[in-house]
Amino acid sequence: MKYGLALLLCLILSGKANAFCRTITPWVNVDTQTGTVRYITHLSKSEFLRNAPQKMSPNTLGLTVSKLGITGSAEPEIQYLGSGSFCVQIKRMDLTIGYKTLDVYIDKKYKPGSCEYEVVKEHENYHVRVSQEAMMFFKQDIEQALETALSHIEPEYAYSSAQAQQIFNRQFNRVMREIQPLIDHINNKIAEKNYIIDTPESYAETTALCNNW
Repeated sequence: MKYGLALLLCLILSGKANAFCRTITPWVNVDTQTGTVRYITHLSKSEFLRNAPQKMSPNTLGLTVSKLGITGSAEPEIQYLGSGSFCVQIKRMDLTIGYKTLDVYIDKKYKPGSCEYEVVKEHENYHVRVSQEAMMFFKQDIEQALETALSHIEPEYAYSSAQAQQIFNRQFNRVMREIQPLIDHINNKIAEKNYIIDTPESYAETTALCNNW
């Protein structure tokens, strides 16, 4: 996960000291990435399985490798209250979640156009669709989780720009922690759907479609 912070000091200056923070509703933006699918067909099964993220079944005919990435950034609202004091809260938060690439490996012994190649490709494309469709399906849930997490952040007082930065960092990190359970849930749902066609029974049905494995 990558988080980016942009501390843009938006000072609201007043001739008189204001003892209270002006609470704002943060602006939220969530972008989902379905990624670019890359088909890798120049390696043997033994070669690409060496780079698999986890131990694979010996029945494996192909492999799809993808990594769910999250990038967050935020902009603060810093209100000057007079007498060297400030009020700190999050003004805007952007979150990008998804995939840059999804790599599909097909054993080089299966030539494009052959029954075996097409069957393996279709199997792996199912895994690709599961990952990509999850980004679209869960986008609204992610937006709601982000809005809820931000609603838990109360404005805080600071008495120097350094302290304001520390408070803002802490607020941002708290939001990211609060949405993590949803991210874990999404990963689990993707894994569950992928398992459906990675059972021994599913592999048996797949291999029965062709004769030259």
